[in-house]
Order: sequence, then C-alpha cells, then structure tokens
Amino acid sequence: MEVHKPKPIHTWRELASEVGVIIVGIVIALAAEQLLLGLELREKVSRAEAQMRFEMANDDGPEVIQRIALTECFSDTINGIRASIEGGSDRAAVIAAIALLDIPRHTFDSDAYHAAESAGILSRVEPKRLDQWIYLYATMPVLDRVAEREYFDAASLHAIRSSGGPLSELEQLKVLEAVENLKRENRDIVVQAKQAYEGIKTIGIEFAPQRMHLMLDEALERPAARPCVAKLKSMYDFRS
Repeated sequence: MEVHKPKPIHTWRELASEVGVIIVGIVIALAAEQLLLGLELREKVSRAEAQMRFEMANDDGPEVIQRIALTECFSDTINGIRASIEGGSDRAAVIAAIALLDIPRHTFDSDAYHAAESAGILSRVEPKRLDQWIYLYATMPVLDRVAEREYFDAASLHAIRSSGGPLSELEQLKVLEAVENLKRENRDIVVQAKQAYEGIKTIGIEFAPQRMHLMLDEALERPAARPCVAKLKSMYDFRS
C-alpha cells in the first residue's frame, strides 16, 4: 500500500497557509459549538417558561382568580360572625354563622420557578420577561403563608363547642380574636392575589378550563360564596 507522506514546508508563505487552514478549522468548530450551545439554551429557557405557564394556568392562577371573586363573600361571612357575638346571639346562632365560613383550602406553589432558578435558567431569560415572572411569582410565598394562617384561624372557630348554654366570655374573646385575624388575612390575600392576577394578564397566561370549572364548583358548593359566583363568571368565560 502506498503511503503519502506530508509535503515538507519550504517557505514562510506555505507555513502561513497551513496555519491559516488550522485556524479557520478551529474557528468553524468553535462557532458551531457556540451555535449548538445557544440553541440548547434557548430550548431550556423555552421549556422553563412553558412549565411556569403550566403551573400558573393549571394551579395557582385559577386559585387566584377564585379568591379575588369570592373575597367579598368571605368578608361578609366573617362580619356576620362578629355581629352574632356583638349582638348577644345564643350559641346555636353563633355556631350557625361560623358554619357558613367555608373557605376553600388552596396552596400557592412556585415549584416551576424554583426549578428554573436552581438550574440557572432564569438568569438567561430576557430581562423584561424575567421582571414579569419575578413580579408574578413574588406573590406566591406570601399567598401561601397567609392562606395557611387563615386555615388555622378558621379551624379555631369551628372548634367552638356546639352544645351548651350561651358562649362564655372566654369563648367570645376567642371567636373575636379569630375573626379579626381572618379579616386581616382576607385583606392581605386579596392584595397579593390582585398583584398576581395583574402579572398573569401581563404575561398572557390563559387559565386551564377544567381547573376553572373546578373553582366554579367549589364556589357553588358553598352557600355563603354563591352571591359572588356572578363576579367569578364575569372574570372568566366558562363557556370555553
């Protein structure tokens, strides 16, 4: 078999030509690598944003819009409990007022956001877009903490003994304390929920119809929330 040996380089011009070929090859290889890395990064960013959109469309977003719509009804129910105490109602009447308070228990999650953050993807999102996501997701931990406190304060009301004579002074004080906590928590939640809703609209997230119908069903199942169903329907087209 004939072996072709490399030709010896005799002049500086030939050397420069050989070096040039090598450099061009290296540049092309590096450019191709950067192109592939760029495409891979764009795919990761796109996937991360899709996951955050999904989380908002199928989980947090519908819960946010439900709470905004029903908050006035919850406020009226809480005020009704206070009025029953201040009006000297008997135990049965107070218990009946408390029974109307049935706030859906929801958590407000940021799993997709934290996953993108941990993977270093968020820093690659276009700055204006990143600000929009930060504005939206900043509300989720606050909503989750306040909703948890609200759940326990409501539970303390339902723990009042249903049988016996008039409420003792200590029981009345416990009810009033829980009522004031719930009033504050209701206000805090709606403030954060409205910011979240604004962020959702800015990004252009569309709520999942199946999840929204579940939010509607939850409202219809609660007698005290039914007067606010019309507002919920005004905020979302349930015909979809």
